[in-house]
Parts: sequence; structure tokens; C-alpha cells
Amino acid sequence: MKKYFYLVLLSIFLCGVLVACSSGEEASSSKKKEASNEKSEQAEEKEAPKEESSEKDFEVATTIEEIIERDQGEYAGNSYNEAVIHRALDEKNFQDKNSFQVYANLLNLMSESGKYEEYYKFTESFNPKIETAISDAPGGMKLENGQKVNGTANIVILLDASGSMAQKVGGETKMKQAKEAINDFVASMPEGSNIGLRVYGHKGSNADSDKELSCSSTELVYELQPYNKGKFGDALGKFDPTGWTPIAKSITEAKKDFKDADSSSQNIIYIVSDGVGTCDGDPVKAAKELHDSNIEAVVNIIGFDVDSNGQEQLLEVAEAGGGEFTTVESEDDFKEVWEDERVRLYNEWSSWNADNFNDVSSVQSDKMNELYGERSDFMNLTYDEESNLKEAVYYLEGNEQIGDEVSEEVISMIEQRQEILASFEETFNSLLETVEEEGDKLKESIEEKGDEMKEKYDD
Repeated sequence: MKKYFYLVLLSIFLCGVLVACSSGEEASSSKKKEASNEKSEQAEEKEAPKEESSEKDFEVATTIEEIIERDQGEYAGNSYNEAVIHRALDEKNFQDKNSFQVYANLLNLMSESGKYEEYYKFTESFNPKIETAISDAPGGMKLENGQKVNGTANIVILLDASGSMAQKVGGETKMKQAKEAINDFVASMPEGSNIGLRVYGHKGSNADSDKELSCSSTELVYELQPYNKGKFGDALGKFDPTGWTPIAKSITEAKKDFKDADSSSQNIIYIVSDGVGTCDGDPVKAAKELHDSNIEAVVNIIGFDVDSNGQEQLLEVAEAGGGEFTTVESEDDFKEVWEDERVRLYNEWSSWNADNFNDVSSVQSDKMNELYGERSDFMNLTYDEESNLKEAVYYLEGNEQIGDEVSEEVISMIEQRQEILASFEETFNSLLETVEEEGDKLKESIEEKGDEMKEKYDD
């Protein structure tokens, strides 16, 4: 009986232990489950999709600046693929989203904001000014728009005042005819041209006793400067033909006459003489040294009533100086020489006009074509983006992920975005207008100046 009693107590004890263990395990399991759920909830909060955050903060852009501040879509540009977009949309749940959230999701996939930013920066940095350099001109000038043109012609005339220039040809002395022809010539030079007059052999006489004095006589009687009729006339009247013919010394000294000249200008020397040098010195060497110097002056010679031997020597001097030799027999011949020079300058102005007009036109055309191209690419991109966004809306509506009302609202926001982007086209149009106006103004100025100067030489 006792034995049976102990067995009963043992059974009751074991049952209690088992019940307690079971309760403990259940409590422990419950606690673990609660802890696991808490961690899971925390993880879900931490790993919440970025799109939920972007949806929450999303605001519809109202300016081009706000549009380009947004991130580029994941499948924008060349990454766009309709089938891929559809799969991405199928993986999301849009039924509980409002129109703003749907729109934000679509932009996250297909927004072209990054590319729009490139076009925006292009228009900001684009220079619509026509800055092509106007080439050197036959004469100094300044265009209507204020652009200066280098290339003022610096012309120094070396006039022989030796005794032989007192001889008469056709009833007038060579000197008188030469002075009149020179005066007419310099008066016809382009505005801005600088004129200088150097005389040689004007002191002493052509007697042997005065040779040393006369051969050392060369003087700049009209310093290199714009033509002034009164002052130049006075300079011509200061001397008469009296002495010997120091051509070499005169050419050498002429280098000093260009010391203050614009380095970008054309430097020209015209020697008017009726014979070869009669003093010491080598005029051929002097002409070559002047032409080869930093002055780079071209030495032209006009021989007045020169014999055949003198013509050969003067031709050699002109060739050494990189210029031309022309012989004249009368004042009419002088006028013909200057007329030929006017024709040459007329043709130079014609070429200058055409060349610079074409250069400006080319730069203007290149700038406008670049703008047209960028504008076209920009607008095509906006149309593609609008089309892709709307296609996605229709896809969601067709699959009953969004209703008609949400669909209409999203479409409205897409069209509002397109209107903002379309308005940016005016920025391109404004730049195009500026390029056109700048180029046309400069071309008109070139033509006006060219016509003005050609008319001057066409008289």
C-alpha cells in the first residue's frame, strides 16, 4: 500500500514538472517571437523603399530649374525599354496610391532631367556674339559696331629734289608735275592711312663743291600721320630741286620714319626720281635691308623721264625692295600710275569686303546651325519623355492598377511638365535671334565700309 502511495506521489510530481517545463517553453517561445517581430518591424522601417520617401516629399515642378534639379530616371534615354518598364510597373502596387504618388513613380523610372540639365547649361554658356577677327584692310577703319580693324596703310614718299628735277617736260618742270601728282595721290588715300614725305638732294647745289652737303641731305618734311591738305601742301612748298641724288641714304633713313607705325600695318615706300643715285652708297642693298627688316616696307619706284640705263638700275632697286618699278614721261603718265594704284586698292577693298563678309556669314551660320541642332534635340527629347510617361499611364489604367480619375490627373501633370519644357524653347529662339542680329549688323557694317571705300577709288 505504501509502495502504491509513493508511486502516485511520484506521478503527480512528474506531471507538475512537465507542465512547468511546457509553460516555460511556451513563455520563452512567445518572448522570442515578440522580439523577432519587433526586429522585423524595425528592419522594415529601415529598409523602406526610397520611392515611398520620394513620394512623401514629392512636389510637382513648376519651372525648368526645378525639373533639372530632380534625379534622372532609372530607364531614361537609351535605357528606355517598354517591356522593361511594364515589368517594373507590374512589380509595384499602385491601387492604393494617389495621382501624385503614381506620377512620382513614373518620373523615377523615365525622367530625362539629367539630359535637360545638359541643354540648360549649354544655353547658359553659349556665346551668341560674332567674334571672328576682321582681317587687315587696305586702309584703317572702324566698323559701325565699334570693332576696330588693324591694317592702316603707312605710306612714305621719297621725292628726288636733285637739280635734274628742275628740267622741263611738256612746258612744266619735273618737280612741279611730280608735286601735283603726289598731292593728288595722297589726297585719294583711304581714311586712316598715314602719309609721310621725305625729300633728298634738296640742299646745296649739283656743283662738285656742294656734293658732300647735298649727298648728306635727306629730310622728313611731313612726318608719318593722316593726310592734312594744308600741312602737306606747305611741306611740298618748302624745297626746290637743287642738288645731287642720295637715294641710298634716303632709303636707309626712311626706316626711322616708320618707328611709331602700327606693326600690323602695311608699310609702303614710293620713290619718285628722274635718275639713279649720284652719291656714295648702294641703293639696291639699302632697299633690300629695309624690305628684310622688321619694318618689312615695300619699296616702289616711279621713274620720271629716266634713260634706259637709269631704268635698269631703278628696276633693280625696286625688285630688291619687294616692289615694282614704273616709268613715266609726263604728268598724265603720273596720273595713270596713281589711277592704277587706285584700281589696285579698289580691288583690294572688294576682296576685303567679300572675304570678311563670307567669314562673318560662316561663323554666323555655324552658330545658328549649332543652336538649331540643340533646340531640335531638346524638343524631341521632351516629346519622347511625354510619350513614354503617357504610355505607362495607359498601361496602368488598362491593367486596372489605377482608375480613370487618377489617370486623368497624372496625364494632366505630364502635360503641365511638357508645357514648362516647351517654354524653354524660347531660350534657344532668343539666342538664335541674337546671333542673327549680331551677324547681320556686322555684315552690313562691312558692306557699308567696303562700298564707301570702293566708291572713293571709283571716282
